[in-house]
Amino acid sequence: MGNERYICGECDNPVKLDDSLKQLNPSQLDLILSAKQNKEIIKVENELNPEDYLSTDKLNLYNQLPKQAVPIHYKSYFDSEDEDSDDGMNFHLTKSNSSTDSYLVVDEVESEQQDEPVEEEGFELKLSSRIKALENIFNILSNTQDIEHPLSQDCANLLLENYQLKFDQSQKEKTQYLEFLKKLKMQDQRLNLYSDGEVKKHLDENLQQSLNEFKRLTELEKKQLSELRELEATRRELESQSRINKEELVSINHDKVNDILRLRNELQLDLGDKQTKLEQLKASYNIHLNHIDNLRSSNIYKLMFDIKIDDKYAMINGFRIGFKIVLPEVNAALGQIVLLLTLIIKRLDLRLTSYKLVPMGSQSHIVKFTDSENGTRSKKILNLYSSDEFTLGRLFNFNKMDVAMIALLEIVALIEMQLKRIDTELELPYKIYKDTIGGKSIRVTSNSEWTQSCKNLLTCLNWILTFISAHTN
Repeated sequence: MGNERYICGECDNPVKLDDSLKQLNPSQLDLILSAKQNKEIIKVENELNPEDYLSTDKLNLYNQLPKQAVPIHYKSYFDSEDEDSDDGMNFHLTKSNSSTDSYLVVDEVESEQQDEPVEEEGFELKLSSRIKALENIFNILSNTQDIEHPLSQDCANLLLENYQLKFDQSQKEKTQYLEFLKKLKMQDQRLNLYSDGEVKKHLDENLQQSLNEFKRLTELEKKQLSELRELEATRRELESQSRINKEELVSINHDKVNDILRLRNELQLDLGDKQTKLEQLKASYNIHLNHIDNLRSSNIYKLMFDIKIDDKYAMINGFRIGFKIVLPEVNAALGQIVLLLTLIIKRLDLRLTSYKLVPMGSQSHIVKFTDSENGTRSKKILNLYSSDEFTLGRLFNFNKMDVAMIALLEIVALIEMQLKRIDTELELPYKIYKDTIGGKSIRVTSNSEWTQSCKNLLTCLNWILTFISAHTN
């Protein structure tokens, strides 16, 4: 047993066991086992009463529960498995309901005292049984705690500091809760300062004051309504006088001299307005003519979808697509491709029975329809985007992206078949075959080949844009 080496469960450093731990006798093992059984549950002084926060049904169910559950007994880890053991030891371990974060300490003096009866009885564990017993002790400690045993001295010190910090924090929370409870009790005492009779009297006084205030406001309302009626009568008189004054002004304006002067001014203003409008219409006409010429010479599809291809990557509307490009930029580029294909399909009046494109920017996807044998039709959503987070599921996410990219390539192949109905001799710059375009795999997991296949795909889409702008209305 002197050559038996143990490793710290936290830092993986070799651990040297104390001699007292290596020479445990059955009495000390029994003490370790019984230490977990003899812990009593200490009721906290500030424990809440279940009647204060449980409903009636839950309180009845709570009262039916046994107050002290009987421990469950199971076979001890210390049962010897040696076939050659002559003593036939069999220890039993009782599983406690108390906290699992506990530690067992064997006093050296007690160890010396307990060694004597063992020597008198002539009982000593075999080497294999002692090793197995120590391993079982460490297994019990590891199963009942969040750490692996045995521990080195440094790891044990760190663990004690951590538990001390948690204990101090719990004490602070306890103090805060007690202070808050004290404030609640003081507030409850302040609210109960008045007796029921005083409260009723206080309410009656408030009610009488409210009635008096209501009567006062009613009288004030009547008075103000009377004043409002008087003001309305005054307003009607003023409006009548205003109409009379306006009629007199109109009669004066109908004078002969004023009519001639007004007519001359109106004619001059009208002529100036018409000349100004004529010049404006001429300028607007020229602007519209120039705008029409510009529109006739421009390609609306090229303006909406700017496709560029260089030595490294292909771009659509400024978004690159290919291997080693950040996923948000790739997702945006795929969203632009889905939008472009949607426009091409509508322009060609192409009806897809197995696919449906759903352009949603950086989260665009394809809906694939499949006819089953029983006549029903199922659909599956193929996402054309991926998350930028590095997780274990990212590899599976890329596999889903491969399926979506293959479906996207199949839709381009269907568009090519529709174009051949317009021109039978038409051929795309790069041939599409299964999951490849121009001999390069469209799968995202193909890495560098995927970059080249994306360049081939955007080249074909740019070619299709040029074709439909020239051969369709």
